Amino acid sequence: RVKQSKVERAGHRATALFNPEHFGDGKYVEKITNFEDAQYYGEITLGTPPQKFTVVFDTGSSNLWVPSKTCPWYNIACKIHDQYNSENSSTYKKNGTEFAIQYGSGSLSGFLSVDECAVAGFDLQDQIFAEAVNEPGISFIAGRFDGILGLAFETIAVDGVVPPFYNMMAQYNIQPMFSVWFNRNASQGDDGGEIVFGDVDPNHFTGNHTFAPVTREAYWQFNVDSATLGTDLNFCDGGCPAIADTGTSLIAGPTKEVAKINKALGASDAIAVECKQYLGNYLPDLIAKVRNLSPMEVCQDVHLCDKFSFTAMSGTSAKLSASARKLLAPEAATGANGDSDICQLCQLVATFAENALASNATDQMVEEFIEHEVCDNLLPASGEGVVDCDKLDSMPNIDFVISGQTFTLTPDQYILKVGAAGQYECISGFMGIDLPPAAGPLWILGDVFLGAYHTIFDFENKRVGFAPAA
Repeated sequence: RVKQSKVERAGHRATALFNPEHFGDGKYVEKITNFEDAQYYGEITLGTPPQKFTVVFDTGSSNLWVPSKTCPWYNIACKIHDQYNSENSSTYKKNGTEFAIQYGSGSLSGFLSVDECAVAGFDLQDQIFAEAVNEPGISFIAGRFDGILGLAFETIAVDGVVPPFYNMMAQYNIQPMFSVWFNRNASQGDDGGEIVFGDVDPNHFTGNHTFAPVTREAYWQFNVDSATLGTDLNFCDGGCPAIADTGTSLIAGPTKEVAKINKALGASDAIAVECKQYLGNYLPDLIAKVRNLSPMEVCQDVHLCDKFSFTAMSGTSAKLSASARKLLAPEAATGANGDSDICQLCQLVATFAENALASNATDQMVEEFIEHEVCDNLLPASGEGVVDCDKLDSMPNIDFVISGQTFTLTPDQYILKVGAAGQYECISGFMGIDLPPAAGPLWILGDVFLGAYHTIFDFENKRVGFAPAA
């Protein structure tokens, strides 16, 4: 781990930026759309005539991919987004190399192709990209974007592909840097942000940038000197590695440290909150019925262990942990619907209730016990903490010290308000993620942080710079 003094010597504040007098023609500016402060994406085209796609400009990866027209009918994420059709492009060149990249939801796979790519005023010749035929997980289905354009270092490019930004530098001889501004206060019609390739836009930051040297040329990784919540909790004692990642919505870090942060914020796990709300509708009936019926019979009687109710309720995020499954009665372990989490959750609750009532517990005691034991302790953490919206004013600031400079996030910046029509839920901007030993432990400073600070990604000098966004 790099000592703080070493970081302070290596990093420095910028006293002069890339000359802002040369900015203004908007020649290489990519306008960004902001969807609910959770997804930032822009438009590119591939092929001749151009086929349009929306992509996340992701500093956490290095490849460009879009959905392929050849994806199978059952790949929902692919079918509901725009798809590249090589047969409709006169500039397409076949490559065919197999492609696979790992995401949290699984491995995205496809094959490589070559075509012209237009992005931010560039017309890139012979850009190698991936046609995705398998997109895993719900995130790609729910995404407002079609694909991803990676802006990290070429050292982590899958299949040794030359990333688009490297082709921008080679084909257009631009300055080897780009800058990012994300608008966290976008109203309808406002720009959601912008990425400027080869330059910076002085309209979107104040003061000077503080630069930190890149410590590993893969992601845009650097060292954070320290990070504190208020005056009591230092969750980066002695310094810690971090990456600036435009493709991550929140700030992610080691699960244990994030748990401390969310606990200090008074956050309840999102799954636990949903669990309590869900069980609240069924608990009185379950407790009454379990006196005369087995746990399985109770759950069938309230229609939580039949195909009709499972179909209706399968959208819930509740997932049983291994410890919860062990507490199920042997006859309830499989359930009427096999792996139905709703059915198993019901049987777990009914089993708890049956045992507690047999020990002369009152109905109220059973309800309180179940809500605590099942919802708070036995379900795995969702990584998403729910906080009381009315308490934002009393929450502390969070300070990240980078290259000796303090970067502060206020509660309004690190708490996300999710909802519409005056009905909001407040979500902690911190989520837990434990990376493999080769990459972690690592803090990922995503859009929650980058929305507050205009960021320069400097390839030539191998550094990342931050200044207050404007």
